[in-house]
Amino acid sequence: MIDDDDLPLFDMPDFDDTLARLSNLLRMHRICRRRTCRRNEGCQDGFGPPCYLQQRHLFADAVRYELDEYRAYWREQRQNAKARPSWARS
Repeated sequence: MIDDDDLPLFDMPDFDDTLARLSNLLRMHRICRRRTCRRNEGCQDGFGPPCYLQQRHLFADAVRYELDEYRAYWREQRQNAKARPSWARS
């Protein structure tokens, strides 16, 4: 019999949380059917998340074809954050 500790699936991260984080990384809130995600400019979690369940082919295309563009966007965001004076940060 296989012991539960021997199964690597128990060490896997939560699927919904992982996809919500990927959704934020890929900025999928722009196409999400949930108004709260679009208004808050980020995934508000939930089963799926909804944008993934509705548009999963866009997630695959973003990772497959547009990853360099997303990397450049987030690199620029990090540089802008570092360039901002410490007293201006909230």
